[in-house]
Amino acid sequence: MDKDKILEAEIITGRRSKNQYHKLSKGMNFMEIKKHADTAIQMDNVPAIQGMAMTNQMAVAEQLSSSEGYQMLSRRASAGDNTAPNLFFMLRGNLSERARPIFRRLARKSIIKISKGITGQGLRGDVLVRTEYSPGSDEFDDELTLENFMEKGILSYEDIIAIERRQKTKSGVLIFDTSGSLYGGKFTVAAIAVAVMAYHLEHDTFSVVLFNTKAYVIKRTNEKVDINELVNRILDSESAGYTNISEGLEIGGIELSKMRGNNKFAILVTDGVFNKGGDPRRQLYRFPKLHILGLPSQHDWGRRLASDMARKTSGRFSMVSSHEDVPKALMNLLRHT
Repeated sequence: MDKDKILEAEIITGRRSKNQYHKLSKGMNFMEIKKHADTAIQMDNVPAIQGMAMTNQMAVAEQLSSSEGYQMLSRRASAGDNTAPNLFFMLRGNLSERARPIFRRLARKSIIKISKGITGQGLRGDVLVRTEYSPGSDEFDDELTLENFMEKGILSYEDIIAIERRQKTKSGVLIFDTSGSLYGGKFTVAAIAVAVMAYHLEHDTFSVVLFNTKAYVIKRTNEKVDINELVNRILDSESAGYTNISEGLEIGGIELSKMRGNNKFAILVTDGVFNKGGDPRRQLYRFPKLHILGLPSQHDWGRRLASDMARKTSGRFSMVSSHEDVPKALMNLLRHT
């Protein structure tokens, strides 16, 4: 059986990973890839589409821009999986001017749906505030109220100490490592994570910084940005290969310094493996508390560096087993911060 028929059979059975489909499609020309991409769309075989895009992005982008490709992506975006954003980041440089805004809208729709599902799982922390009694109060500080009674021998309304639950206010910066994002996976995770933070802190103060070779602010501290626009900014952001953690922390620290309140924090998402900008520990003085979500890496020294940075700022350090785990881990961290 020749290579063309083998690839077609594997696409139909759907038994391979994207890397295996990439290997099977290597050496095929534009029209061959386009033909097999059409089969993959009909079979709803996303790994095959991704694998062939690694071989020839232009051919896959052109086929996905058909009505059948749009319908497949639309179904998946409505279901709330990450196919649309993953393919958008992977193919955006090869999409036509007509197709690009359509793919972008579907990617945004998927990201928002996923992030809403994640934030719905985490409740905001409450602060218990002791206050004067008023009719309708249903929680009391028994010990302080009894102490007032024992001291005076009588109990008036002024002596009853009520407890009022108020939502904890927060001020935070998310600093996200998007370096090495050749096929856009980190950007999809970053976009979902940013949307999670935006929903969780929609009534609070927050900023977002992405970094790779350079750091850049996606949302400034005092800026009011609609979540659709915020996600669009991630979708339009650029990738690069180097990892400049130091500049990410510098820019994130500047944003944090503009915030008020006692509950200020930063969350850094990185594998800790820097190759530009020098040792990031020089920037730690900027942070009263730096929590770090460690991304998986083959370099253990990066994990040790990230753990050390969190420890030196009294922050929490936790590892995720895969990039896809970041948004839920971020939600859990926000819920307890």
